[in-house]
Amino acid sequence: MANWRNRPRNITHISTDIPWIIAIDESGTPDLSYAQRFISPSSTNYDPHNVHFNVTACLLSTSIFNETRDMIMDLKNKYWNNAYANYNNETRRVCFHSTEIRRRKNAFDFQDKATHRLFVDDLSDVLRNININLFSSHINKLSLVRQYNTPYDPYELSLTFILERISFETRNQDAVIVLESRGKKEDKKLLNHIVKLLDYGTPYVKKEKFSFIKGVYFNGKWDKQSNNLKSHWILELADLYCYPIFKYGKDGTQDLAFSTLEEKLSGFPNYHGIGIKQFP
Repeated sequence: MANWRNRPRNITHISTDIPWIIAIDESGTPDLSYAQRFISPSSTNYDPHNVHFNVTACLLSTSIFNETRDMIMDLKNKYWNNAYANYNNETRRVCFHSTEIRRRKNAFDFQDKATHRLFVDDLSDVLRNININLFSSHINKLSLVRQYNTPYDPYELSLTFILERISFETRNQDAVIVLESRGKKEDKKLLNHIVKLLDYGTPYVKKEKFSFIKGVYFNGKWDKQSNNLKSHWILELADLYCYPIFKYGKDGTQDLAFSTLEEKLSGFPNYHGIGIKQFP
């Protein structure tokens, strides 16, 4: 684990010697090129979905890591034989993915809508019962490019906001961070940014507050070493919690999925600026 600062690496085992694990996922794209096409304040003919970006972090105590894993696996075993499903003629561990669940694709293409509804209800119960804290950053990219001549990278900005807030939550207890891998170049960029926080801090939080970070890792949805017969369920949680917060940040939508997670937002019920940071 000592060389994680040098280049992006994955992690296959979470030690309970580390008190906290932080799983991070995003909804939307951090790319600013689309928003920059509509930088003029008079521009109105844009797709609202494409000008919003959200990053959400799940803070989970490793003391309940196995218990939480079992909750996820019990649900998978309930609906799939041995928690496996067919993905393009390949047997894989069922991987909870918000987009596929909503669109009923791959493992979630149930034979009838009733089964799909039952699964979504059961999934909502699991997400509601997991003891987890959520920290989210929502960036309006259009407002960002209109307000700043040289805007910050939305993903890096979001990581700063989130890790600043988590640094006060962990109370100097150690944590490892797991992000979903987005490609070598993209992963390296995010790793460098987090290392910079460790080395220099921010204008608002000293570097010593970030010393709780004891590793930063990048994993795919599935574990390649197991031939995709295992998945990284902690990242699945980040994905499932992220999308409802994205919708809330985009247009204020408070649907059933959002109500399931709302109490988990840090600072609840006064989570604005803490559990959810909207910028600018």
